[in-house]
Amino acid sequence: MKLRLLFGLLPSLALAQNADVADLSLESLLDTPVEVTRDARSSRESASVLLVVTRDEVLSSGARDLLEVLQLVPGFTFHQDVQGVVGVAFRGLWGSEGKVLIMLDGQEINEILYTGSQFGHHILVSQIERVEIIRGPGSALYGGSAELAVVNVVTRGGKELSGASVMGRYAQGETGFHDWSLGASVGGKHESKSLEWSLHAVGGQGRRSRGTFDDFYGNSASLADDQLDPFFMTAGLTYKGLKARLLYDDQTIGATVGFGEAVPGAKLRFRTALADLSYEMKLSETVTLKPRLNARLHIPWQSLDDTTDLFYDKSAVRVLAGVTASWTAASFLTVSGGVEGFVDHAWLNDTRAIGAQTTFGDDNQVSYGNVAGWVQGQLNTPFVNVTAGGRLEWHSRVGVNVAPRLALTRQFERVNVKLLYGGAFRSPGIENLNLGPGLKAERTHVAEAEVGVELGDVGFVSVNGFYTALVAPITYNYDLVTDEESYRNAGALSTAGAEALLKLRGSRGHLNLSYALAVPVVAEDVDTYLRPDGRTTPTLLGMPTHKLTLWGKLVMNKHLSVGGSAVFLGDRYAFTSATDLLDGTGQIGWVKETLLLTAWLGIDSIGGTGFSAQLGVGNVLDAPVQYVQPYNGGLAPMPGRGREYFVRLSYALEFLK
Repeated sequence: MKLRLLFGLLPSLALAQNADVADLSLESLLDTPVEVTRDARSSRESASVLLVVTRDEVLSSGARDLLEVLQLVPGFTFHQDVQGVVGVAFRGLWGSEGKVLIMLDGQEINEILYTGSQFGHHILVSQIERVEIIRGPGSALYGGSAELAVVNVVTRGGKELSGASVMGRYAQGETGFHDWSLGASVGGKHESKSLEWSLHAVGGQGRRSRGTFDDFYGNSASLADDQLDPFFMTAGLTYKGLKARLLYDDQTIGATVGFGEAVPGAKLRFRTALADLSYEMKLSETVTLKPRLNARLHIPWQSLDDTTDLFYDKSAVRVLAGVTASWTAASFLTVSGGVEGFVDHAWLNDTRAIGAQTTFGDDNQVSYGNVAGWVQGQLNTPFVNVTAGGRLEWHSRVGVNVAPRLALTRQFERVNVKLLYGGAFRSPGIENLNLGPGLKAERTHVAEAEVGVELGDVGFVSVNGFYTALVAPITYNYDLVTDEESYRNAGALSTAGAEALLKLRGSRGHLNLSYALAVPVVAEDVDTYLRPDGRTTPTLLGMPTHKLTLWGKLVMNKHLSVGGSAVFLGDRYAFTSATDLLDGTGQIGWVKETLLLTAWLGIDSIGGTGFSAQLGVGNVLDAPVQYVQPYNGGLAPMPGRGREYFVRLSYALEFLK
């Protein structure tokens, strides 16, 4: 019934041709240049399967953070890793460690020990202007952490702020507190001085769940006190061609689920500090040069309780220097490229080899070097536009890897067509190499095709198909008998599928509808990812075959609006219960399909000011949410949140125009 009501909004959304929602018509939205592709082309013209989620769309979904935004995007699903950390999968492939690159304002924030990112009450929506997503390989541009997909979160700049804004959120479940957060932003743009600046800060407290974790050893532990506490600051400055950015990210995560056996009260801390400086100079009318310096420090997975097996205290730093160039050789030909090099250095903050803490071989520190070059040409002809290029990268421990790229694209007025091939790779992280001394980079080949059609002035529909093949994937392995973890290169793994997206946008609001299908095709010597039942057709653990999303907003009048989202995840198989022996091993079970509904009522421009409110209900049906482990790592499902009631308040004041 609720889905039928949402579909009933479609005629209302298409009543007018000019969208006053966020001051962007559909055509303007589709034609907006996208930063993540490094070529300033729009989503329809880019040589990638690309999706941009605007700030208005983010807020209209009722999402609280990046996890809930990406959960609405075709291909992305979320699963349990270890120690209470939730990671990302894409198109049926586990991508938590180094397969999906997460960036913030073009800055890579994947930590460099295991090359992953953690999700849940992290990168909150108060700071998000838009999210740019390459739904496919990005190694040719970004190297060995962009194997399956690239996500670039663009924060609100001085132009968008033109003053200050504050946003707060509070959520309460039926049995207790869920989360609160408070974010503040200030910034401005001064055209006469060619100066733009912004500053964001956000913090809060949260809980992953009010449920109980039942491990495979017969233990139970409440997750009601498991933390999801973020603190985040970022500052940006642009003066003519000079750009500078500082970032600090600090999150505490409850780790009661441990490595499989419940450890009540355990917690982890993840910290990142980053500084980036670049300068774009025009050497001539056709040549642009951009040198860059970047340094970032990571202290991830930190657990300082030396009475548990979770104890871990290491740091890593990456210092990078590079230069990119762009040459407009002719009106129909552009060539761009760059070279960069970085040094990774990691060390033990505490030299005791206890818990999960290990040395780097016989030493307490380790360093690696990396040098890369990339080039890309764009040739526009009356018949087809051709993008070709690639990346050559050398790692001091792993050796040489190559990522080629070829795209044939064409836009015919309201129709765009894309045929894409991308080679990609995943470079092992520092700890991957430490726990798997003989590792080499895994390789990926991705073929994609997309057709998009603009439906009048208010609609856009796209359909794409893909085939992704991983060669020698790096897999995590945990031995319950010896209590040891390791990494190895497995055999081969591939998935195929299709995705469809419908966007409607008008003066009364907007709506997005998507469907994603991903099925395994080849699975050789990758048992850790497979349902262990001897079936001839491979079944990947934890991965739903079908995913359907619907989200949007309906503007009732200048003060009132309603909206929400619906996410349907198909059934999947995972280790769900303990064996009768309660020895830490699990039994395969069926995880039922899940429908997550969010609904809200918005009140805008209260009293004629910049004050707005959003009152809503998350997980309306109180559906059981389970973060299952997508590999055989010994962890029982971790429960997520049930029904919650939330309020979001925001205030914006423009005084720097």
